[in-house]
Amino acid sequence: MTRIVFIGASYNWVPRLATDLMAAFDEPLELRFLDLNPEAAHVCTEWAEAASRQRGRSGRAAPFTDRRQALEGADAVLITISTGGLAAMEYDIAIPERYGVFATVGDTTGPGGWSRAIRNIPVFRGLAEDLASVCPHAFVANYTNPLAATTATLQQICPNPVVGLCHAFFEMKDVIQGIFGLEDWGPISIAVAGMNHFTWVVDFRIGREQGYPLLRCKVAGRSLRAVLPQGSADDIGIYSGHELCAELFDAFGYLPYPADRHTSEFVSFVLIGSPPRGLLDVGEAEPVETMEYCHVKRTSVAQRRSWLPGLTERMREMIAGTRPFPQPSRETGSRMIRAYLHNEPFVDVVNALNVGQVPGLPEGACVETLGVVDGLGVRPLVVDGVPEPLLELMRPQAVAQKWITAGALAGDRELLLQALYRDPQCAHLKPHEVRQMADELFEANRPFLRLPAA
Repeated sequence: MTRIVFIGASYNWVPRLATDLMAAFDEPLELRFLDLNPEAAHVCTEWAEAASRQRGRSGRAAPFTDRRQALEGADAVLITISTGGLAAMEYDIAIPERYGVFATVGDTTGPGGWSRAIRNIPVFRGLAEDLASVCPHAFVANYTNPLAATTATLQQICPNPVVGLCHAFFEMKDVIQGIFGLEDWGPISIAVAGMNHFTWVVDFRIGREQGYPLLRCKVAGRSLRAVLPQGSADDIGIYSGHELCAELFDAFGYLPYPADRHTSEFVSFVLIGSPPRGLLDVGEAEPVETMEYCHVKRTSVAQRRSWLPGLTERMREMIAGTRPFPQPSRETGSRMIRAYLHNEPFVDVVNALNVGQVPGLPEGACVETLGVVDGLGVRPLVVDGVPEPLLELMRPQAVAQKWITAGALAGDRELLLQALYRDPQCAHLKPHEVRQMADELFEANRPFLRLPAA
């Protein structure tokens, strides 16, 4: 029986990913749900048993609170944790905001992503050590943000085949499909390069025709806004506008990841200096904070908290049989696990340490490109000819991510500070202000850190 472990019994991720696994595998599965919260592990177990019955599948599910016990004999592992939860995320956003940094998400880069990384990396180090000693051949699919830093931690420590996964690739293809009025993705061929949440379409084709000449002809000297869909929801259901996507295309001539909430955090001119913003009533409990520039919206911690009761209710209703179970999603983690275990080559976007697949970015930084998954593991594909302006946009964050991971693993506060000095979101701050902000974030994260005292 194929044994698959969920590290983090997430009411958001488990229904989607477990449904995908049941659709991808004909053979019986043993699904194990590991969580520090025993109730969450038990609820996810009940859900998996109910979903298996609904699909007429054999197999079993079990809850765990001991990590090494859960990993024993595992064939694959999916990671969906958030160290510190929403309480920690609150200070990731609030502390930098006092220094003029308005984070729209705060989970990937900037001071908020830095803070989230320094508390997640020690946890991932322990996890990687357990993977190496308990199940060194298990395939590992990581969904935890900041994805680049957490994936880099795993890949540097354990021998397992590891991939970081996100749904940016789907949204890129959705935008191209919308611009050209295509029925589906079938005619689209695409090459991407960058970092998670800041990936660029380096080249694409529609059928056999070069895509960028077609796109420039369609734009015809106007802004991309003229042909770009106004916005879209990601596969989790969070909405992003595309005005910043159009602004970046107009400036650099290439399509970025279209979710403005994330791309805004990688460029210095969007979020820093306490940018003007207002409140937008979108029919939710609380108005959404929205910047005047490109109308980039914030996903607040209060919003995230408001979603939690609905996720719990959804799980309970599916278990009780009063709500339909989900259909398979577009996430590709289940297909990668099958590709590895059955040696059936599969190509999709992967996040992996740079070993030359993006020649212009630092080796050892975690980058996002297409890659092949098969019985040999995860092998990223080389992307030639990434334009230098794009490389220079990405380089500061690639360097910062590499230093954050190295600094957190080595317990090197100075290297962590150097990473924060380099971050574009800190470009308006003087060095002593960056240090002061870092000290506040260090203190807020103190329960999670393995660093010497200042």
